[in-house]
Amino acid sequence: MNCETDRSSKICSGALAAGLACLYLILLPSHLTWANYGGDSGDFLSAILTGGVPHPSGYPTYMLLGRAFQLLPFGSSYWRGALLSALPMACAAGLLCLWVARFAAPQRGRGWLAGLAAGLAWGTAPLVWSQALIVEVHGLQALFVMLWMWWLALLSEGSRGRCIGALAFLAGLSLGNHLTILLLAPALLAVLAVRARRGEAPAFFLGQAGLAAAGALVYLYLPLAARDFPPVNWGNPQSLPGFFWEVSGAPYRGLLFDTPAGDLLSRLSAWARLILEQVGLPGLVFGAVGAVQAAPAQAAPRRLLLWVFAVFSIFAIGYNTADSLLYMLPACLAAAAWAGQGLAYAWGLRWRALPLGILLAGGMAAYLLLRLPGNLARVDARAAGDAEAFAQAYLAEAPHNALLLTSADADTFPLWYLHYGLRARPDVAVIVLPLTQFVWYQETLIHTYPQLAWPPLDPSAPASWGEEAARLNPARPICRSQVAQPEGEMTPTVTYACH
Repeated sequence: MNCETDRSSKICSGALAAGLACLYLILLPSHLTWANYGGDSGDFLSAILTGGVPHPSGYPTYMLLGRAFQLLPFGSSYWRGALLSALPMACAAGLLCLWVARFAAPQRGRGWLAGLAAGLAWGTAPLVWSQALIVEVHGLQALFVMLWMWWLALLSEGSRGRCIGALAFLAGLSLGNHLTILLLAPALLAVLAVRARRGEAPAFFLGQAGLAAAGALVYLYLPLAARDFPPVNWGNPQSLPGFFWEVSGAPYRGLLFDTPAGDLLSRLSAWARLILEQVGLPGLVFGAVGAVQAAPAQAAPRRLLLWVFAVFSIFAIGYNTADSLLYMLPACLAAAAWAGQGLAYAWGLRWRALPLGILLAGGMAAYLLLRLPGNLARVDARAAGDAEAFAQAYLAEAPHNALLLTSADADTFPLWYLHYGLRARPDVAVIVLPLTQFVWYQETLIHTYPQLAWPPLDPSAPASWGEEAARLNPARPICRSQVAQPEGEMTPTVTYACH
């Protein structure tokens, strides 16, 4: 077995990826925005532009690719960063088209139809589309999920050779983008266990493990980036404790499966609405058919889709953050794959003289096209440079040599982007009060602003360490910002005042 697929499926996959890439590129914003759950964009961009380390888990694969994309000689810094979401997301849709045609719906003459329907349904879904247009890790994560699905499906078939080796390396590299990729590890262990029972040689498993481990060495980027104390240096992973704090996502571990029992019903309701919004009622009907009608030869792909849908759904419901719905992207991918399978299954249906299956496919195509304008209106962030506008106004009004004391991500990350990433207002200093409880942040501030007087390093310091720093520099004007997040709103309200 190998990575080969039929010619028509390849043509459909390439055309779909190219078309979605064009669609995404037309809508890429050029300014920092809070739209589409893009609150972390300023942190990522600041770290990319300064060679630093973003919030846990450090995302070294994303950082390295982000720095490479910033070398492009056109577009704003934000546009180039968003390009790293748009192109991988389009490629993921193309690979989904090919995967469905190759593994999930290989009916003679219908694989291309199933793949095209799945890729188009997923690539134009509101949640997917929204993450293809902002600076975030989810576009690249979608591509890595698809590469894992190819790896697992080929391993299930007993494949060997360069393609499998390359996919093993890319699987290791994917660990440096987002650790939720590890939710696919149980599926990998199950596939490898089956191959072991069939008598696979130990050398094969060692080779796969070695290539995956080689890809995971991308995490060495973090201590190398931290050694020069960049202004964005979460955890300062030069030391082993700092590295573990960063890579393990220490600040967020308590959020795992922390959704209160009283909120589970509303979470489940939101989960159901989200699935319906992404694939629509026709996609839901075809998906239900596709999920149950797989032939015995398709048992391994069917189990894989069920695992992807279930495990990422459970994680999104249990992860206690306002934006946990973003972790539903792989689950929506599985739902789209089922919809494609169902459409291929229905293709040959007839009622008397009517080609019922063809009519159903036409209806599905019409539905996907008709929903494009509405989805576009929901995700278009080109006019929503709200985060950058806030930071520009704040920096324009701040007195000379001011200390800007921030209180949350929403007021911090846009300032970091302009002040550190774009080097605006080098005379001011940004101090994030909640982070001053950490020695690694105290050290970062001391190296970033050596001209200021600072209190001694204090591992037990609360946020008052930052207030003490302000008192030690009485000649500096003080500005403070506060964040309010209206319930149900994506865009925060940020206010600031100087004295």
